[in-house]
This record gives sequence, structure tokens and C-alpha cells, in this order.
Amino acid sequence: MKFSMKHQDGRYNLPKGDALGDWIIKTPSTNHKDVPANEFTAMTLAALAGVDIPEVKLVALDKLDNLPQINLPDEKFAFAIKHFDRHADQRIHMEDFAQVLVKYPHEKYNSANYEQISKILYHFTGDALTDIQQFARRLLVNILLANGDAHLKNWSLIYSDRITPRLSPAYDIVTTHVYIDNEMRYALNLGKTKEWYSVTYANFEAWAGRVGVPWRAIKPHLDDTMEKARSLWPDKLKDLSMNGEHKEKHRVHWDRLQKDFRI
Repeated sequence: MKFSMKHQDGRYNLPKGDALGDWIIKTPSTNHKDVPANEFTAMTLAALAGVDIPEVKLVALDKLDNLPQINLPDEKFAFAIKHFDRHADQRIHMEDFAQVLVKYPHEKYNSANYEQISKILYHFTGDALTDIQQFARRLLVNILLANGDAHLKNWSLIYSDRITPRLSPAYDIVTTHVYIDNEMRYALNLGKTKEWYSVTYANFEAWAGRVGVPWRAIKPHLDDTMEKARSLWPDKLKDLSMNGEHKEKHRVHWDRLQKDFRI
């Protein structure tokens, strides 16, 4: 469950009337174990690898006020992500790529691919090269973090000046692999494949060619992502709040990746 809540004096409350929340709070799942810790860990590792994310934190459930009556598991924390579509208590317009491509929500997995998203970013955003380089970095991070849910609605454009579209900060990065037996696929196609364990630099180079962005502008960002992941993630993972079973699945996943992307 997601709630837009207002933070004040260390507590989070549902706003009243037309007031806007400044944090999105995700309560623990009744279906899957330790989802808040999973998402916090994945987002933290993504940031270490150069992904642009908003502020994130884990919030004790007893800091949340006036929640509706909902079922909650025996867990202590919710996941909190700062609203990045707010400024001075005003909304900043955003549209996800299901909206951009005029797709219904139920089509978010099967009606487009990463190439289509990339072409829009590269040809229509206000800083096309920066956005496509960040997009490539996030695609790789989604492989490394075993996130099979990076569908159309989990990529967005944001209009901070009300006119110019830009790739929004990243959100909803979760290691889905720990909840889905034998999961090994992207949500959408990348270079004619969805298979994490078959993807190499060659798939990214083919993707860049079809989008029309020079490979020399992309590869250094992938190299930098891998350098950061390999040097920072193993030790950082030990200290993060993800449960031990999920951490071990991460290590097994990293070892199964192709040589280009193995950690």
C-alpha cells in the first residue's frame, strides 16, 4: 500500500484537504517478506552506481499517524521516498511512459520496449545525451539488481520548468528476483532479449545503434557503473537492512551474469 504523507517533527501524517504530501510511504507487504528493506537496499545500491534517485529512508511503523485500517505483517519498517514532483507545495507535472506512449496500464509489460523509450529520451528531452546516458546506466543497474519490474510505468518524464521534458529520478527499483522463482528477465526487451544472464556489452551496443546514440557516448557510463558496483556493492550490501536470505540470492545472481557484468 502507498500513501502520500506529510513529514513534520519526525512523524508522518496523511494530509488533510488539498494539502500535498511530501513523502510517499509504502507499508510492508502481506504477500512478500521484507519489501521495504528490499527496496531501500536496491535504491541505495543504485545510487552508489550513479543512478539519480530521490531521498529514501526506512521509517518505523509507529511513526505513521492516521493510517486507514489495513492489514500489516509483523514487520517494523515502511519504505519512504521523497516526492520529487513537488516544489514549494506545488505539483510538478510528470507522465510515465505508458501515458507518453498512450498505453493502458495493463499494457505496461507487452506493448513497447526499451528502444522506444530511449528514442523519445534521445530526440525530445531537454538534455538528450545526459538522459540517455542515465537511462543506459539504469538499464544495467536493473540487471545487476535483478529487478524484473522496470515496465513502462516505472519510467517517467518530469517537467520541472513546466515546458521541458527530462528523465525523472529513478523510483520503484526492487530486487524482484528474490520473490519470483527462476525469474531471469527484464520487464521489456533490450536488443531483442529479455534474459539477464545472456546480456553483454554487445546487446547495449546494438541498442545504442538502433536508438542512434554513439556507442562511445554510452560505454564509458556502463564501465563506470560496473566499476562502482564491483568496488562498492559487496561491502555495502553487508551493512544494509535487506534480510540475509535475500542478500545471498544477490550474490548468486551476480555470479551468474555474463563476464561483462559479473560482480
